[in-house]
Amino acid sequence: MSNKISIRLLIFLSLIMNQTSCKGSDPNPPATKTVVKVGAWYFGGWSFPADANGYTFHISPTLVTQFSDREPIWGWREDKPGVMVDQINYAANAGLSFWGFCWYENSLRSDSTTMNNLNNALGMFLKAPNKNLLEFCLLSCMPVSSLNWNKLCTKTIYYFKEPNYLKVGSKPVMMFFNTDEVISGLGGKDKTIDAIKSYRQKARDMGVGEILIGARTHPVLSDPTFQNKYIECGFDFLTTYQNADDGRKMAGANDYSNLLTGDAKAWNDISTNSPLPFVATVGTGYDMRPWAKDHPTLAASDFWYNNITANLIGEHLREGIRWTKDHSSKAFGNLLFMYAWNENGEGGWLTPTKVEGSARIDAIKKVISEENK
Repeated sequence: MSNKISIRLLIFLSLIMNQTSCKGSDPNPPATKTVVKVGAWYFGGWSFPADANGYTFHISPTLVTQFSDREPIWGWREDKPGVMVDQINYAANAGLSFWGFCWYENSLRSDSTTMNNLNNALGMFLKAPNKNLLEFCLLSCMPVSSLNWNKLCTKTIYYFKEPNYLKVGSKPVMMFFNTDEVISGLGGKDKTIDAIKSYRQKARDMGVGEILIGARTHPVLSDPTFQNKYIECGFDFLTTYQNADDGRKMAGANDYSNLLTGDAKAWNDISTNSPLPFVATVGTGYDMRPWAKDHPTLAASDFWYNNITANLIGEHLREGIRWTKDHSSKAFGNLLFMYAWNENGEGGWLTPTKVEGSARIDAIKKVISEENK
C-alpha cells in the first residue's frame, strides 16, 4: 500500500512541476498594458484686475466681441466663486489626469506685483476642495538669472511636496518653457550645469529627493541634434508647448489638418534626433488674431488654423495616444500633453464654451476611455 501511495505522490508532483514549467516557458505571455496619462497646459491669465470696462490685457476687447465664440461657459474670468472647482470637475470627468500650469518667477520684473496675477490660478487650484481629482506640475515661463535662481528653486520645491504633484517614478516633474533663455540668463552651459546641480541638491536638502527637469524645445531642421546641449546642461527630458509653427503652410488661414501634420513632425523629429525621453503635445488649434489686434506691439503670428471640430480634436488625440504607446521606450512617463486647457486667447482650448458647449471634452473623454481601456 505504501509503495502505491509513493508512486501516486510522485506522479502528482511530476504533473504539478510540468504545469509550472509550461507556464514559465509560455512563448506568448500576456502583453503589458500601456496606459497613457493625458494632461493639458493651463494658462493662468484670466484673473488680472479689470479696467472700468471690464477688460484686462488678456480679456481684451477684440477677444470679447469678435471672438466671443471662445468664451467659457463660466465667463472669461477664472477667479469667480466656484469656477476653479467646476473646471477641475470638467477636466477630471473628461479623463484628463493632470494640468501643467504655466508658472512665473517674476522677482526680476519691475511690475512683478501685477505679473504675479499669472500665478493666481495655481493658488486657487491648490485651495479647491476637489484638487485631488487632478495632479499638477509646473512649467516655468519667465527668464531667470543667477539673481533669482535660488528663489525659483525654493518656491518650486515647496510645490513638489503637494500630495497631488505629478511624479514619474516617485520623482517630481519640473519643466522650463524658455530653456535657451534660462541657459543664457544663468551665464552659459557651464553655469547652467552648476545651477541645475544646485537645484537637485536643494530638493534633496528640503526632503523632496530626486527631481526630473524638462526642457521645452522645438524641431530645428538645419540642426537636428540641436537638443544635445540640453543633455550637457543636465536636463532629463524634452517636451513642446505647441507645434503651430511646424504645421504652417502659408500666411493667413491654414486647415487644422496641417497642424496635425505639424504635431506629428515635431514628435518624430525631436524624439528621433535626441536620446532624451520626450513628451508629445497634441494641438487643439492656434489663432492669436484677437490679441494681435488689441496689442500691436505683441509678437504675434501671421497665420492661424481653421476648420477645427471636436471630433477632429478627439481623433488627433487618438493619434497622440497611439504614438506614445508605439514609442513607449522613448515616451517620458507615458505622459501626453494637450495644448491647451484654456489658451482661449491664443486659439487652443478644451474648456466648454457658451457656443460649442462641452463637445471638445466629450470627444476627448471618449477617446481616452477607448484607448486606455
